[in-house]
Amino acid sequence: MTTPNEKSNKNIAALVMLTILMFLWGLANNMTGTMLQNFRHIINMSDIQESIIKSAFHAAYLFAALPAVIYLYKKHSYRATILLGLMLFAMGAMFFFPAASMESYLVYLIAIYVMATGCTVLETVANTYIVASAPTHDRGVFRLNLAQSFNPLGSMLGILLCQYIMSDNAIYSANVGDNPEIIREELDSITILYASLGEFLLVLLVLVLFVSIPTINDVMIGHKFKDIRNSLRRLFHIHDFRRGVLTIFIYVGAQIGVWRFTIPAIIEQGNNYDPAFIYSCAMVGFAASRFLFTWMMKHFNYRKILLWTSIIAALMNLAVLLGDGPVVVASIIGISCCMAPMFPTIFGMALENTGRDMQTGGAILVMMVVGGSVLFAIQNILAARLSAQMSYILPEVCFLGIVAYATFALLLSDKKNSA
Repeated sequence: MTTPNEKSNKNIAALVMLTILMFLWGLANNMTGTMLQNFRHIINMSDIQESIIKSAFHAAYLFAALPAVIYLYKKHSYRATILLGLMLFAMGAMFFFPAASMESYLVYLIAIYVMATGCTVLETVANTYIVASAPTHDRGVFRLNLAQSFNPLGSMLGILLCQYIMSDNAIYSANVGDNPEIIREELDSITILYASLGEFLLVLLVLVLFVSIPTINDVMIGHKFKDIRNSLRRLFHIHDFRRGVLTIFIYVGAQIGVWRFTIPAIIEQGNNYDPAFIYSCAMVGFAASRFLFTWMMKHFNYRKILLWTSIIAALMNLAVLLGDGPVVVASIIGISCCMAPMFPTIFGMALENTGRDMQTGGAILVMMVVGGSVLFAIQNILAARLSAQMSYILPEVCFLGIVAYATFALLLSDKKNSA
C-alpha cells in the first residue's frame, strides 16, 4: 500500500521531470530561431523557405497535440507518452546530421518538424498534468506558473549557445555560400550543437524509466473516436473554456509579434540603441518576471495579476505606437515583463471545471499556439505597409482582448464567491 509520503515523493519527482521538459522545449524553440539565421546563408534559403521553417514549430503544435492526447488515452500512461515525446525530440535533433551532410533544406525542415512534434507531445502532457495533479485548481495554476518559469531560462540558454557558435565562427559575409571551408565549419557547428541536445535527451529518456509518473484517471476519457468527439463537444459547451481557447490564441500571437518585431522596431529608433542588447534585456526581464509573478501568486489572486499585467502591457504597447526613442525601448522591455504570467495563467484558468475532459482541453489549448504564426503573418503585412513600430497595432488589440478576458473572469469569480 502506498503511503501519503511515498505518493507525495512520486508527485514531486514527476513535477521536477516535467519542469526539466519545460526548460528543454524553451531551449529547442530559441535555438531553432537563432540558428536559422546561420542556416539561411549556408544553403541560400529563399524568403518563402525561411517562412516555412519559422512556421514549422507552430504547425507541429496544431497537428500533433490532439494525436498526442489520443495516444495518451490509448496507452493510459503518462510515462509512455513522455517517452514518445522524448524520442521524437531526440530524433529531430539527430536529423541535423543528414541535414548538414546533405546541405538539404528539406531534411532540415523535417528535422525541425519532428523535433517540434516531440515538444508538442511533451507540452500537451506536461501543462495539463501539472494543473490536474495539484490538490486544488488554484494551486495547479500556481504550480504551472512555477514550472513555466524555467521555460524562458531554456530560451535564453538556446540564444546564448547559438550566439557563441556564431561569434566563434565569425560573422557571415554575403559570400559565405562561395566559401566551402566556412560552409563546412558552420554545418559542423550546427550539427554538434543539436547532436549534443539529442544525446542529452536520450539520457533523460533513460532517467524517465526510473521516475514514477502516476496516471490521473479523473482527467482522462476513453480512447475511441466517439469518446474524443463527445469530449470536444462537452468542452465547447463550457463558456470559460471557449474564452480561454481564444485568449491563448491571441496571447501567443501578441508574444510572437512583440518579440519578432523588437529588433526591427528598435532599429527604426536610430543608431543610439543596440537592438540585440535591447532584445536580450526583454528576454531577461521576461524570465525574471515569471519568477516574480509566481511568488506574487502566493499573496494575490492570479486573476487580478492577469488583469493588472494585461492592462499595463496594453498601455506600454500604446506607448510603443505613440512614442519614440527611449520611450519605445523601455516600453518594449516592459511589455515582455508583463507577458510573463499570461500563458500559464490563461492556460490554467481555461481548464477550470473541465473535469474528465481536462486532458483533451489541454491539447486544444496547446493547438492554439498556432496563433503565433497566423497573427504574425498579419503583423508582417502591417510592418511592410506601415513600419515595424506601427505593426504593434496588432499586439495592442490582442492585449485589450486579454484585458477583457481577465476582467470577465474576475467578475465571475467574485460573483461565485459572494453567492
